[in-house]
Amino acid sequence: MKLLSIVVCCYNSQEYMATAIESLLKGGEDVEIIIVDDGSKDDTGKIADEYVAKYPTICKVVHQPNGGHGAGVQSGIREATGQFFKIVDSDDWVDDEAYQRMLAEIREKGDKVDRSDHHLETGQAFQLLSELVDSLLYVQNPDLKGF
Repeated sequence: MKLLSIVVCCYNSQEYMATAIESLLKGGEDVEIIIVDDGSKDDTGKIADEYVAKYPTICKVVHQPNGGHGAGVQSGIREATGQFFKIVDSDDWVDDEAYQRMLAEIREKGDKVDRSDHHLETGQAFQLLSELVDSLLYVQNPDLKGF
Protein backbone atom coordinates (compact mmCIF):
# COMPACT_ATOMS: atom_id res chain seq x y z
CA MET A 1 0.00 0.00 0.00
CA LYS A 2 1.23 3.46 -0.85
CA LEU A 3 1.66 5.97 1.94
CA LEU A 4 0.01 8.91 0.18
CA SER A 5 -2.38 9.14 -2.77
CA ILE A 6 -2.29 12.51 -4.53
CA VAL A 7 -4.94 13.50 -7.03
CA VAL A 8 -4.08 16.06 -9.68
CA CYS A 9 -7.26 17.18 -11.46
CA CYS A 10 -6.48 18.50 -14.94
CA TYR A 11 -8.57 20.33 -17.48
CA ASN A 12 -6.67 21.78 -20.44
CA SER A 13 -3.54 21.81 -18.29
CA GLN A 14 -0.93 20.89 -20.90
CA GLU A 15 1.08 24.07 -20.35
CA TYR A 16 1.76 23.60 -16.64
CA MET A 17 0.73 20.17 -15.35
CA ALA A 18 4.25 18.75 -15.78
CA THR A 19 5.58 21.17 -13.16
CA ALA A 20 3.04 19.92 -10.62
CA ILE A 21 3.62 16.27 -11.42
CA GLU A 22 7.42 16.56 -11.44
CA SER A 23 7.33 18.15 -7.98
CA LEU A 24 5.21 15.25 -6.70
CA LEU A 25 7.35 12.51 -8.26
CA LYS A 26 10.04 13.38 -5.72
CA GLY A 27 7.94 11.43 -3.20
CA GLY A 28 9.09 8.26 -4.96
CA GLU A 29 7.46 4.90 -4.36
CA ASP A 30 5.76 6.14 -1.16
CA VAL A 31 3.23 8.05 -3.24
CA GLU A 32 0.79 7.40 -6.01
CA ILE A 33 -0.11 10.27 -8.29
CA ILE A 34 -3.56 9.97 -9.81
CA ILE A 35 -3.86 12.30 -12.77
CA VAL A 36 -7.49 12.95 -13.68
CA ASP A 37 -7.97 14.20 -17.24
CA ASP A 38 -11.37 15.85 -16.92
CA GLY A 39 -12.34 15.90 -20.60
CA SER A 40 -9.50 18.15 -21.73
CA LYS A 41 -9.48 19.32 -25.34
CA ASP A 42 -5.71 19.86 -25.49
CA ASP A 43 -2.84 17.38 -24.95
CA THR A 44 -3.45 16.96 -21.21
CA GLY A 45 -4.58 13.35 -21.62
CA LYS A 46 -1.59 12.48 -23.80
CA ILE A 47 0.82 14.01 -21.28
CA ALA A 48 -0.87 12.07 -18.46
CA ASP A 49 -0.50 8.84 -20.44
CA GLU A 50 3.20 9.59 -20.95
CA TYR A 51 3.70 9.90 -17.18
CA VAL A 52 1.95 6.58 -16.60
CA ALA A 53 4.17 4.92 -19.22
CA LYS A 54 7.31 6.41 -17.68
CA TYR A 55 6.36 5.89 -14.00
CA PRO A 56 3.93 2.94 -13.97
CA THR A 57 4.40 2.19 -10.27
CA ILE A 58 3.76 5.79 -9.22
CA CYS A 59 1.35 7.36 -11.72
CA LYS A 60 -2.18 6.42 -12.71
CA VAL A 61 -4.50 8.22 -15.09
CA VAL A 62 -8.26 8.54 -15.23
CA HIS A 63 -9.76 9.83 -18.47
CA GLN A 64 -13.33 11.03 -18.04
CA PRO A 65 -15.82 13.38 -19.69
CA ASN A 66 -15.71 16.90 -18.29
CA GLY A 67 -17.50 16.94 -14.96
CA GLY A 68 -15.68 19.70 -13.13
CA HIS A 69 -13.22 19.72 -10.26
CA GLY A 70 -15.50 17.88 -7.83
CA ALA A 71 -16.07 15.01 -10.26
CA GLY A 72 -12.31 14.80 -10.78
CA VAL A 73 -11.70 14.59 -7.04
CA GLN A 74 -14.35 11.87 -6.69
CA SER A 75 -12.71 9.86 -9.48
CA GLY A 76 -9.37 10.22 -7.71
CA ILE A 77 -10.84 9.03 -4.42
CA ARG A 78 -12.22 5.92 -6.14
CA GLU A 79 -8.77 5.10 -7.55
CA ALA A 80 -6.75 5.93 -4.41
CA THR A 81 -5.02 3.11 -2.56
CA GLY A 82 -2.80 5.14 -0.24
CA GLN A 83 -3.05 5.33 3.51
CA PHE A 84 -3.59 9.10 3.21
CA PHE A 85 -5.08 11.30 0.50
CA LYS A 86 -4.27 14.78 -0.81
CA ILE A 87 -5.39 16.98 -3.71
CA VAL A 88 -2.91 19.17 -5.58
CA ASP A 89 -4.06 21.57 -8.30
CA SER A 90 -2.48 21.09 -11.73
CA ASP A 91 -1.19 24.67 -11.75
CA ASP A 92 0.62 24.37 -8.39
CA TRP A 93 3.74 22.59 -7.30
CA VAL A 94 5.15 21.64 -3.92
CA ASP A 95 8.35 22.67 -2.21
CA ASP A 96 10.58 19.58 -2.10
CA GLU A 97 12.01 20.16 1.36
CA ALA A 98 8.58 20.66 2.91
CA TYR A 99 7.21 17.68 0.94
CA GLN A 100 9.95 15.38 2.23
CA ARG A 101 9.37 16.60 5.80
CA MET A 102 5.66 15.92 5.45
CA LEU A 103 6.27 12.39 4.12
CA ALA A 104 8.69 11.71 6.97
CA GLU A 105 6.09 12.86 9.50
CA ILE A 106 3.43 10.67 7.91
CA ARG A 107 5.82 7.70 8.03
CA GLU A 108 6.51 8.39 11.70
CA LYS A 109 3.00 9.22 12.89
CA GLY A 110 0.81 7.50 10.32
CA ASP A 111 0.93 4.10 11.98
CA LYS A 112 -0.24 5.69 15.24
CA VAL A 113 -3.68 6.29 13.73
CA ASP A 114 -6.20 4.03 15.47
CA ARG A 115 -7.73 1.68 12.92
CA SER A 116 -10.20 -0.05 15.24
CA ASP A 117 -13.11 2.11 14.06
CA HIS A 118 -13.39 3.19 10.43
CA HIS A 119 -14.93 6.56 11.32
CA LEU A 120 -12.27 7.20 13.92
CA GLU A 121 -9.58 6.15 11.44
CA THR A 122 -10.87 8.54 8.81
CA GLY A 123 -11.13 11.42 11.28
CA GLN A 124 -7.71 10.84 12.78
CA ALA A 125 -6.09 10.38 9.39
CA PHE A 126 -7.69 13.58 8.14
CA GLN A 127 -6.57 15.50 11.24
CA LEU A 128 -3.02 14.16 11.01
CA LEU A 129 -2.73 14.93 7.31
CA SER A 130 -4.25 18.40 7.79
CA GLU A 131 -1.67 19.20 10.46
CA LEU A 132 1.15 17.94 8.26
CA VAL A 133 -0.05 19.71 5.13
CA ASP A 134 0.15 23.00 6.99
CA SER A 135 3.91 22.59 6.63
CA LEU A 136 3.70 21.76 2.90
CA LEU A 137 4.34 24.91 0.95
CA TYR A 138 2.42 25.37 -2.27
CA VAL A 139 3.76 27.71 -4.87
CA GLN A 140 1.13 29.24 -7.12
CA ASN A 141 2.24 29.44 -10.72
CA PRO A 142 3.16 33.12 -11.20
CA ASP A 143 2.52 32.87 -14.94
CA LEU A 144 -1.20 32.37 -14.36
CA LYS A 145 -2.77 35.78 -13.87
CA GLY A 146 -5.94 36.21 -11.88
CA PHE A 147 -5.49 33.27 -9.50
